[in-house]
Amino acid sequence: MCRSDGVVLKINPKAAQLLKVDRTATEEHFCLFDVLVPPASQKLLGALQGKPIHPRALNSVGIFAGGRQSGLADLELTSLDKNHTLVTFRDISRRIRLESHVNRLVTAIDATPDVFFLTDAEFRITFVNPAFYTITGYNIETVLGRTDEFLRAPSEEEKIRAYREAVCKGRDWIGELTNISREGTSYQVEATISPICDNIGRFMGYVVCEHDVTMRKRLEDDLRLQNNFVRSILHSLDGAIYSLDREFHVTHANDGWRHLPTEHGGIRLNGPLELGHNLLNYIPDPARRAELKTIFEEVLATGMPQDNRFEAPDGRFWLVKISPWIHATQVRGLICNISDQTRYHELQNQLFQSQKMEIIGALAAGVAHDFNNLLQAIRGNIGLVILQSPQNSDLHRWGEEINLAATRAAEITRQLLSFSRRSDEMRTVLDLNQIIREAGELARRTLRGNIKLEIVPAPQPVPIKIELSRATQTLLNLCVNAQDAMPDGGTLTTSNAIVKVSAETGQRHGVAPGGEFACCSVIDTGCGIPPEQLPRIFEAFFTTKEKGRGTGLGLSIVQRIMQEAGGFVDVDSTLGRGTTFQLYFPVAKESLHAESQPTRCPLPHGSGRVLVVDDLDLMRNFAKSFLGTTGLSVLVASSGQEALRILEQENGAVDILFTDYSMPGMNGVDLIEQVTARWPAIHPVLASGYLEDPVMERLEKLKVKVLAKPYEMQEAAKVLIDLLAKRE
Repeated sequence: MCRSDGVVLKINPKAAQLLKVDRTATEEHFCLFDVLVPPASQKLLGALQGKPIHPRALNSVGIFAGGRQSGLADLELTSLDKNHTLVTFRDISRRIRLESHVNRLVTAIDATPDVFFLTDAEFRITFVNPAFYTITGYNIETVLGRTDEFLRAPSEEEKIRAYREAVCKGRDWIGELTNISREGTSYQVEATISPICDNIGRFMGYVVCEHDVTMRKRLEDDLRLQNNFVRSILHSLDGAIYSLDREFHVTHANDGWRHLPTEHGGIRLNGPLELGHNLLNYIPDPARRAELKTIFEEVLATGMPQDNRFEAPDGRFWLVKISPWIHATQVRGLICNISDQTRYHELQNQLFQSQKMEIIGALAAGVAHDFNNLLQAIRGNIGLVILQSPQNSDLHRWGEEINLAATRAAEITRQLLSFSRRSDEMRTVLDLNQIIREAGELARRTLRGNIKLEIVPAPQPVPIKIELSRATQTLLNLCVNAQDAMPDGGTLTTSNAIVKVSAETGQRHGVAPGGEFACCSVIDTGCGIPPEQLPRIFEAFFTTKEKGRGTGLGLSIVQRIMQEAGGFVDVDSTLGRGTTFQLYFPVAKESLHAESQPTRCPLPHGSGRVLVVDDLDLMRNFAKSFLGTTGLSVLVASSGQEALRILEQENGAVDILFTDYSMPGMNGVDLIEQVTARWPAIHPVLASGYLEDPVMERLEKLKVKVLAKPYEMQEAAKVLIDLLAKRE
């Protein structure tokens, strides 16, 4: 309470505290104008002296205390009488601070890119920040007074109920929501919804803060997709893949190790792989551990991948590929890829073996060709001896013996050539009985002495349509396998029969039951085939033989030949008792192919000039001798070039060119092409033991007569005499 001059007469304790004055010492010695800022003190002076102010209050007046402004207050004036006024100070410093805080908070909310909005107790929106319009597309006029369901996707009904229940119970709700913008596009937000309550805890609404996470979710989905893609690739690989840090601790692993043996590449897992463990600790062999550690360190130092091949004691071959794990141009660790290369190693060895067998086949064909020439000379000259010796003489008899031996040798050569050649013969109708006899004779020369071979032909001819070489190859492959199955000896039986296919066999091979087939059985008394291996025996390169002893191609070739012939193979095997292979051929309806048998008769006679070309002197001499006995005039040449020189010297006055095929420099076909081009009246005849299909096609175009070595003198003489007859 003060006088009109501002002197304080009475002051209560709170006022004394606010104005920082001593209450007892101040009364009647203290003027209010001393604690107010000048503008406020002037207004207060006028009011105390009777000047009216409206309202009867001074707001936000600055107060001086201790020589400086200490706060703000609202002053209310109440006149007591003409000379006395009651001045009430209300401290507003706390309110001002709160208002400043609220202003800063509103400014921050307005500046944030996140969406903020408030609701009342009925969940109606009462406030939104500027980001609300930017994100949702709705302006403030269209949303105030509405509940927030219009923001949410239809699928979010359950979440709306959940967060309203939570805030009504005074709890926060945090989660993800799918919103729909005004344009109808959906977007993901991370929402924090908190209740708003008054001083006594009554629910007044809630505040919502929403952060748009659409881009983050899209990036997360992309990263997840890429991660799943990479993991799918890693898990699809057959090998075990381990990623290691620079201390060789396992950081990641695919599922490949689950499909590999416990020990792979020198690493042994006694249980589930544990991430974080040093991979080297899983290597029991110290030498192997030191080897891999050295490679690991080199890859870390150089950043260059390395391959390590490891042959395990169990015979498996492993490839351990160590690559650098590079991030931001730095080697952060290693990628260790372990794959089983046993099958690849086996295939590689089998390829080498197959190539070796191909070379051996080519060598055999070459040897057989040269042997044919020698047999031709032997048979031809001994034929001359037989023709010119008395029929009952020892010389004639000895000649017949030599000729028989040479004939058998020629048959062996023919079979060897037929077996080793790669081109297909013409399929002819053959007697399966004769095939097993011939194949048996070939097999006898290769079987060990402790193998007894029994050949049981059918009582009647068994006609099948097949190439002779392929039929022989099929039986020889089975005989070789049977021998390997009987290391301690045994009996190998080959038999023929015409049978009707049973219902069980027909169902197994897709053949109508009851059909008539020629069945060739190859039976051994060997060790048998284990049941688990039986389904795989016809797979290419599958073999149970020791390394280097088999290609694994024999039975696959047998199956292919049988399929080409229109038949199939059936197998029955019992461990310890033996195996039976049954070859089912369709029975041919055509007549059997009849081979002409040479007959010993005098050589035909004719007249004419023959040029014999052969690089082997024995053949030239023999041809000159036997053709001379037929009355022909014979010229000889040791090469194609020499033959052309002779023809030039003779001005082409030669009736027949009788040439070998395989000669150094110019072969027989090349010679025939040049001769027929320059001297078309000369009749060409070519002799060879073996010709490839392309060569045969060239000869057919040239219409050349071909004699198969070793040929009979009577056959060759008849061919030449017949050609001379056409000349006339």
